[in-house]
Amino acid sequence: MTNATHEAVMVDEVLENLVFKQNGKYVDCTFGAGGHSLEILNRINNKGYLTSIEKDESATKDLSAKFTKDSRFTLINDSFSNLRKFFEVEEVDGILIDLGISSTQLDDPLRGFSFQSNGPLDMRIDTATGQTAAEWINKASKKEIEDVLWILGQERASRRIASKICEFREKKFIETTKELSDLIISCVNKKTKKHPATNSFRAIRMFINNEIEELQKVLEAASYVLCCGGRLAVISFHSMEDRIVKRFFQGKDRIESKVEFEYMKDRFFKPTAEEISINPRSRSAILRVAEKIC
Repeated sequence: MTNATHEAVMVDEVLENLVFKQNGKYVDCTFGAGGHSLEILNRINNKGYLTSIEKDESATKDLSAKFTKDSRFTLINDSFSNLRKFFEVEEVDGILIDLGISSTQLDDPLRGFSFQSNGPLDMRIDTATGQTAAEWINKASKKEIEDVLWILGQERASRRIASKICEFREKKFIETTKELSDLIISCVNKKTKKHPATNSFRAIRMFINNEIEELQKVLEAASYVLCCGGRLAVISFHSMEDRIVKRFFQGKDRIESKVEFEYMKDRFFKPTAEEISINPRSRSAILRVAEKIC
């Protein structure tokens, strides 16, 4: 049964800045474990409506009755980059995009997202389509691997790691998260609090799921489906994502949209020390909320 509201990040800040009309129409682009969606439903009245989108079909199985029996709620299995398929122009009052991987995904060894436990090297959010991390890492050129680790992961040891991967796969197909993690550990300085494989695993996951392009597309789509005065809230977890969101709100790097946004009271929000102590995975989160100006 899906009920993991404790994993939702900065719930109070999201609700306070996003849900400004109790009878409004809202979209949670990243349903995940349902934490934010449940809190939004608790905030709106019986005339309000929430549509949640989730690319990972496994996350939407065995939903809690809190969702299935609520007539104000609809769940769509699709990529959030297809947002415009489901809404008319200026139809929505508020949109939330939480770019984090949920705990249920990270903690499942079979998904291959985490270096903390051994499992197949998959990393696909939608396991029905696309290549796995194992398929890519065993055929990509050394230069391709270097670029992904350096650009998406900001990994300083990208060249050493790429060389080690290419050397290892000549003898054996890299199949598991442990094999990849061990290779990375052998190349990276271990004298840090952060696990040596953190940057590389994140980079490969972002590449496999085309996360940067998906983010750019959903931001663009959101600018069209939001009504005048509608609000867009985005939670990112590392500097590359946050920079894309920030520049989008500034009117830069647009695909075609010329819609203007204005920040709410603050340019960004960070989790409180109390929240970080309860949920350490929230420590790198940054929330930005802006209003569409017409």
